[in-house]
Amino acid sequence: MATYWCICVAILGCLDISSAIDMYGLSYNYFDEMAQNYCAAKGEGWVLSIRRDCFGLAPTCNDICTSAKIDILNAIDNQATEVACFDGIFIKKGHKQLLPNPYQSQPDAEKASLVFYGYGSGGCTWAPNHCGPNYCCCTAFK
Repeated sequence: MATYWCICVAILGCLDISSAIDMYGLSYNYFDEMAQNYCAAKGEGWVLSIRRDCFGLAPTCNDICTSAKIDILNAIDNQATEVACFDGIFIKKGHKQLLPNPYQSQPDAEKASLVFYGYGSGGCTWAPNHCGPNYCCCTAFK
């Protein structure tokens, strides 16, 4: 038993927790998935969310959707011919973490956590190089 314990400790000792949660782990898709869900709920037909670097040299969401046209059409196997922006969303990334709720009870009930700001069509024309939407909602159509 002691030998088994030493082998486990030796193996586990080599694991680095940062390697276990790499850049392609759950956190990679977390905000992307929230943005996609928001855009899908607001749109019709083919809907995609595209990241916008609102703290950098960010173009408008109209420009982002237009620039991503080939990528968008490829993603939907060219089942449409045109793309356009229809909304912009800001997802606050430094939100409060709530306790897990794997059971029937709801710990942290009645506490705010996730914060979104939907710009509607005004997010599509938000001024370039100014923070605002950090995701653009694009649609593809015939």
